[in-house]
Amino acid sequence: MSVTKNIKLKDENTDKAIKLLLNIKDSHISFPKDAINKERIRGKSANVFTGTLSYEPPHCELCGFDSVIRHGWKDSWIQMLPYQEVPTYLHLYKQRFLCRHCFHTFSAKTYYVAENCYISQALKFAIAVDLKRKISMKDIAERYSVSSKTVERVLDTFFKEPKRNPEYLPKHLLIDEFKGTKDCEGAMCFIISDADTGKIFDILDDRRNFKLRAYFQRFSFKARRRVTHVVMDMNASYGIVTKEVFPNARISIDRFHVIQQLTRALNKQRIQAMNQLKKSDSQAQKDYRKLKKYWRTVLKKNSKLNYQSLKQFPLFKQKYLTESEVLDYLLSVDPQLRQSYDIYQNLLGAFDAKDFNSFFDLIDSLPQSLNAGFKKAVTYLNKHRTAIINALKYPYSNGKLEGKNNLIKVIKRIAFGFRTFRHLRKRVLIHQNLCDII
Repeated sequence: MSVTKNIKLKDENTDKAIKLLLNIKDSHISFPKDAINKERIRGKSANVFTGTLSYEPPHCELCGFDSVIRHGWKDSWIQMLPYQEVPTYLHLYKQRFLCRHCFHTFSAKTYYVAENCYISQALKFAIAVDLKRKISMKDIAERYSVSSKTVERVLDTFFKEPKRNPEYLPKHLLIDEFKGTKDCEGAMCFIISDADTGKIFDILDDRRNFKLRAYFQRFSFKARRRVTHVVMDMNASYGIVTKEVFPNARISIDRFHVIQQLTRALNKQRIQAMNQLKKSDSQAQKDYRKLKKYWRTVLKKNSKLNYQSLKQFPLFKQKYLTESEVLDYLLSVDPQLRQSYDIYQNLLGAFDAKDFNSFFDLIDSLPQSLNAGFKKAVTYLNKHRTAIINALKYPYSNGKLEGKNNLIKVIKRIAFGFRTFRHLRKRVLIHQNLCDII
């Protein structure tokens, strides 16, 4: 393709101004006087910069002989960063070369755009920077007027996956699971974090025992022996794998899950007490509504109850009552609920004081008249007695890891889900600065 004389003629002032504006530092690219135009591309008005790329014929890239001559031009449309929200293109005429020895032809090259690519490196880098933010890939594509597949290619090629050193594992580990994507092998994904720094160590697409065992056995026995503490929820299978792969590790149950076990047990009994009330009795109907509306009051710790301030409660005929008076009435509806409530508060008090002896003494001496469902849920904690004692002895908890799980949910929600686990994992690692830009 021939190039008009106007395009070949370099204008020093225009060339300097456009290079400064576009941040082009390649001296082989030049711009003529009338290099800036407005054109319609793909149905949209766009800024178009027209220039040429040429230099002295190099050695042949195929045979290496110094027998290369100029051989016409090849025009290419290179998409750049939008300017003032308007799509911007560089209409670049690249010099073609011909080798007289082997008849191989090739085009001039520049750092500004990769070979056989029509998107500038600056635009790719801007997409890579946006991938670190809480924004969907579709929104990034719309922002830069590229396809979603282009954003995916930048995600795959611009970021280097972190390599795991088989000789290193964090001394204190936090482990948990979260809902993954449809292409995951298991129903839930598995996340590992460093308890000291709070940083994510790795994310796996399966939480099943044989997968976890195979993953941790990639690390040397010396590295696994250095792990001294593992915090988890009350998933029994995790404890089996942990004891196998980390011989020196103490296991702790996350304190939140212990409180959750007690709270759910009392809440189920409250619902059971509500359902036992006769619907034909008007007073029972009122008690039902009160137990339903003020459920938070029943579950609240005694230390956080208000014993002094009076306020109106809608279901108590707008009387001025304290929160403790409302609680007394709710517990009077069902004597068994009051009995379970007293034990619940005693267990919470012992747990908050980190008095594990008193905590398990209370569990071991539960009365026979206690509600069967509540009693079963509380005595279940005996199964994890050692791990709960460790949780009260040592300062580690899954609080930092729950924050990471919340971040993953936010990223998934903003993106309206991910098709592949690979992209979800990479977005999370990028957001946590665990993947470097290549």
